[in-house]
Amino acid sequence: MTQETGGARGRGRPARLSRDQIIDGAVALVYDDPATPLTIKRVSEAVNSAPMALYRYFPDRDDLLHAVADRVAADMRFDKPAGATWQEQLREWMLLSLEHLRPYPQLLPYIASTRKPAWLPSFVLLTEILQPLGLSDEDTALAVTLVGTTIVGHATLAAQRAPVDEMLPTLREALRAEEPDARERVGPVLDQLPNAFARLYDVVIDNTITAIEALGGKAPARGRHPKSPGRKTPLAPIFTNAAPL
Repeated sequence: MTQETGGARGRGRPARLSRDQIIDGAVALVYDDPATPLTIKRVSEAVNSAPMALYRYFPDRDDLLHAVADRVAADMRFDKPAGATWQEQLREWMLLSLEHLRPYPQLLPYIASTRKPAWLPSFVLLTEILQPLGLSDEDTALAVTLVGTTIVGHATLAAQRAPVDEMLPTLREALRAEEPDARERVGPVLDQLPNAFARLYDVVIDNTITAIEALGGKAPARGRHPKSPGRKTPLAPIFTNAAPL
């Protein structure tokens, strides 16, 4: 609900802004033009106000960005599919969460560093999804942290990494300077990079689920990871080298 600022206004005077109105305008700006840095000036123009008016609510640009990031994090919603296993629910949540964060690359550092309870609804939801495992409080906290950092970390690196179709020509050119056996060995692997990046987040999700199952002392059931058929040996969870779909 939008907050109202107190005090009646005189005839002909513009309505005073609220903090929520400013945040709404800023979220829309970032969504519509994610590559352009969000500034006090841009936001003030979007909400038809003078920049100084925004400083009544936000001491500086960082404070504004933190508030906008918190709004984006708090707006994450998820309707659990009826009859789905906790693994299926978690997979869907991780997929939807990444898609929710994709339009906001410049906000990701602020989402990761927030000190406000913007993530609490997601925290509550994840504890509910994981409840069937009967984890201890310590392991539940670890599992929730694992999921959250995997999503935000993957989204952050997705925003930073150059598109694979731009990387490949440079990599192929550099490969020409290598020895013939290296060219023969690595060339076909480079050709598979687009497919690797397309598959990677599914592998990340699979291994996150596998790690959480291990916390509950339950081995993955056969066929539990339909998007990774035939995998025999679980991989270690992937975080720091995650890349976009």
